[in-house]
Amino acid sequence: GGAGYANESLLLILNQVQESYISLLDRWTLKIEEKKRKGKIRKKKVMKPFINYMSIGMDAVSALQVHNLRENSPNMFFSRAVNKVWYALFGAEEAIKASCSNLPQQIVLEADGVEVPIPPDSQGLIFLNIDSYLGGVPLWSRGVPLYKTKPRRRRERRHSEGDFLGMSDSIAMGRRRAGSYDENESVIDDNSSVMWEEENEESLEDKHERIVACKTPSSCQDGRLDVISHRGNFHLGQIRVGLSYGQRLCQCTKVRIKMKNGLAVQLDGEPWKQDKGVLTVERQKDPAIMLHRALEEGGGIETEVANLLEWAEEKKIIKRDAHATLMKEFSRRIEKKTRARRNRSQ
Repeated sequence: GGAGYANESLLLILNQVQESYISLLDRWTLKIEEKKRKGKIRKKKVMKPFINYMSIGMDAVSALQVHNLRENSPNMFFSRAVNKVWYALFGAEEAIKASCSNLPQQIVLEADGVEVPIPPDSQGLIFLNIDSYLGGVPLWSRGVPLYKTKPRRRRERRHSEGDFLGMSDSIAMGRRRAGSYDENESVIDDNSSVMWEEENEESLEDKHERIVACKTPSSCQDGRLDVISHRGNFHLGQIRVGLSYGQRLCQCTKVRIKMKNGLAVQLDGEPWKQDKGVLTVERQKDPAIMLHRALEEGGGIETEVANLLEWAEEKKIIKRDAHATLMKEFSRRIEKKTRARRNRSQ
């Protein structure tokens, strides 16, 4: 969760809302298919949406224990400090028990149709849409790739599939002549055919290398999940204070998890005990439209650009499709700028 309300001035908050600009956020859906004892998949499917993260393993077990205690004894949770103490106690208990030490034998992970081996010492997997966990720790930025891969010649498309509207040939040609900020990652990059060729021509080995390369920064609007492995609650504690790092497993647009036995699962802070079956995570078609606080050092220029595009559409200077495409490209660039500034400050 966020920092919450700490008695700040409401006028200040409203002013920040007025000066904010539109930002995009991918949304995801978890589909659960449970298996009966005879091996038949039930016809009933459970769908659960989420935005921030999903986790399986030891941290989800601790979250489930805290959740059950809160449900049975709500009077024992009366402040944030006490809540953190309960999480710490149950986390330490699970770390001693090592109840998820056999996690690699209990699940099979498939990323974009390719099986990704789970480290033998893994006790938990975290699937990130936003690079923030454990109260704001950037797990992906601080993590290291588990697998070493060869340099790839093909550039990868770093934005959501099927989201962005095309532009006319004249505008696209003008843009190429004028040059572009970070053109290789532009949302109007015309490489749909390249993606189609990659999906149909690249070998299984090349596809595996591409998925586990883990060299691209985390983004909440690129249509991909960042998968992190950890070695248990003590390991997460070390990561929290900067003494260790998570293991980057892969980046993918679709996740399929085969669970051989029941395990704890956590979805945006909502834990439960999941029976054996198949979990599938896919991105929803439309991203969430959020309000992002304007950068103070930019003097509110982000808000002015957003207002300018709205004005241009109202005056019929640009069409609605062009407005949508420009806003998505603008959101991507601001996110990259914010990420770079945050990395420099760490």
